[in-house]
Amino acid sequence: MGLIMLLFGCMAATKPAFAEERDPDLLYRAKCTACHRVYPPQNYTYQKSLAYVTRYGRSLSDEERQRLLEYLKENAKQERE
Repeated sequence: MGLIMLLFGCMAATKPAFAEERDPDLLYRAKCTACHRVYPPQNYTYQKSLAYVTRYGRSLSDEERQRLLEYLKENAKQERE
């Protein structure tokens, strides 16, 4: 019984990391709000978001950067023609 509780406790402790892996919005909130409030991705074009991630996202892993940019691209404000 103790082993089961220990394993459950370890799984619960790592849940946020797994959640960030599955949900790019959680990744966005976890990484980007370390320095500022949440800005809705729909407020910015993809090019503007890309510039911000390039400039301020140096601590992101390549995988995190890729997933974050995909999320921002899917949710970006449309560019004016």
